[in-house]
Amino acid sequence: MVGVRAPLLMILACVAGCGVKAAIDDTIEKAMQLVDNGIKDILADSASWRSTLQRVADQLPADVSEIIRTDAQNLATRSIAQAGTEFRCNVDFLGQRAVAALRRLKAELLGGDPPPMPPGFCHVVPASIDLKTRPASWSVLTLHGYDMDHLDRGGARVGFALVDKAGRRHPIPEERIGRTTHYQITLNLGDMARELHQRGVRKIVASFDDLADLPEVVVTPWEPRTRTEAVKVAATDYTPPKVGHGDGDFHTHDDEPMSVDTRAEIRVQPRSIESRVYLHCKEERSDWTEVSGWSSWASAYTAPVNWAILEVRPRAASRHTANITGHGPQQYDRPAGEVATRFQVWGDHGGDEAGTWTRVRVSWRELEVTLKETAPEWLR
Repeated sequence: MVGVRAPLLMILACVAGCGVKAAIDDTIEKAMQLVDNGIKDILADSASWRSTLQRVADQLPADVSEIIRTDAQNLATRSIAQAGTEFRCNVDFLGQRAVAALRRLKAELLGGDPPPMPPGFCHVVPASIDLKTRPASWSVLTLHGYDMDHLDRGGARVGFALVDKAGRRHPIPEERIGRTTHYQITLNLGDMARELHQRGVRKIVASFDDLADLPEVVVTPWEPRTRTEAVKVAATDYTPPKVGHGDGDFHTHDDEPMSVDTRAEIRVQPRSIESRVYLHCKEERSDWTEVSGWSSWASAYTAPVNWAILEVRPRAASRHTANITGHGPQQYDRPAGEVATRFQVWGDHGGDEAGTWTRVRVSWRELEVTLKETAPEWLR
């Protein structure tokens, strides 16, 4: 609203100077009655706000008509209805705004000093910001209304701040605020996605004096997604080294068995899965030929960038022990719930085998890996 062009005391001084005391009371009484009737009519029918303001302006006594005409016309021409249907406030809002304007005028007529009329906000686009979506969809925040160029009692225009999850406020710098017209303000959030995410911002709020009833745009925090992948691990062959004092030949017969102990296991890191196998074979008679060892850890799976491993199934290590009394490969199947489905062990054949031919092949069970995002996709 525009301030009083001719303060009441000046009007009274003029009237008093003319020596017409009764005219003073009559002028004030008529003006107050018109304003009160206008308030009453708008409260009864919000849609009548514009015609009611104009009627009040037209019927005011000449001594004060300039004040109300200016304010009424200002409200009408600067209202959001002039900006197009996409920016319009609803009728009830405009009616309430008109009532507030008349009440402020009433205070001026009584010689008071009412606070500035705050900006009127009608529409915010987008209505909320979702950090789970790409920043391009909310890089510009537009607020529609009117009187957005008004100054508060300290001479400041409407401001904006980020509010984090702890309730702390972080003012948005002026260079990010585009004050397009008195009925539109644009906030540039284009490269603030990282800041909104890392600060834990939950709202973007407007401020004007100490008013609480101003727009708040909710910022929905990013939440990590989860997904599950089926991981096939290639079979692992491992030949352990010869150990002990026996010769290189496993001499295996029915009454001279070779003992076998073979194992398979995985270890899960934050972003990777590794595997290794073990084989121990020993001639239980004669010269006690023996091989034993673990393979090195080998990469079985690596999670995509910005994803972490949440769970792996199965994880139980596999182990099988047996005695070999013949030549050729021996096969040992493992039950569900273990990381290996099968061991194949080559123990003895003609000639030396220890450290060169005796070996194990592990067939791995398909792993079910559940992943969790560690950062928004738009930060990658």
